[in-house]
Amino acid sequence: MRHPLIFNSLIVIFLGLSCNHAEKKDKIRSGRIEYRITYLNDDLDNKTRELLPRKMHLVFNEKHAANNIEGFLGFYKLNAITDFHTRKCSTILKVFDSHYLFKGRRDEQMCCFDTMEDMVIEETKETKQIAGFNCKKSIVHLPSTGESFTIYYTDEIDLRHPNSTNPYRKVKGVLMEFELDLLYLKMRFAAEKYHTLDREFAENKLPENVKMVSREQMTQILNKLLE
Repeated sequence: MRHPLIFNSLIVIFLGLSCNHAEKKDKIRSGRIEYRITYLNDDLDNKTRELLPRKMHLVFNEKHAANNIEGFLGFYKLNAITDFHTRKCSTILKVFDSHYLFKGRRDEQMCCFDTMEDMVIEETKETKQIAGFNCKKSIVHLPSTGESFTIYYTDEIDLRHPNSTNPYRKVKGVLMEFELDLLYLKMRFAAEKYHTLDREFAENKLPENVKMVSREQMTQILNKLLE
């Protein structure tokens, strides 16, 4: 009499494991996301806005992620490369033919964005589709400035510690709409397109003439570019 019960229980357990495996298998582990950048500063003139970066690209796999921002007609590039295993970020700034490198410690945030240390995240039940992903809405509060704004993130991309080196480390998903302050620039990023990777993610090789700098030095160099 007990055998059918045991058999049925085993079927339920097996189906549950199969569903969990299938769900995990379906999650995305690599790709490239294109973000549109808008500027929230009220005091920027149209000429300055036209020169500022309009796009950011995030390329990722299970081991690494690279954020790339290019501005001033290609005269400079800002790359932040995160190692998910070590939770360390290297920030590379290219200005014409010069390259500057800042290597962060474990869980240290990438240069040169505001860390928003007092961030409080309020979860909501609202969702929306962004670049083909189902995204959850949260409200970010910054008590030090009195500011509040919305962000969206997705858990349909399977990455460990996706925000370990940015201000949103409490968010358990890949950011699809969010805000960051780069020095005096108030930037909002919104994902527009997702692409599969045509080839394996290759970590950027450092040029031979790269110069190691501190966070403060990197910030000073970038600040001069944006003056």
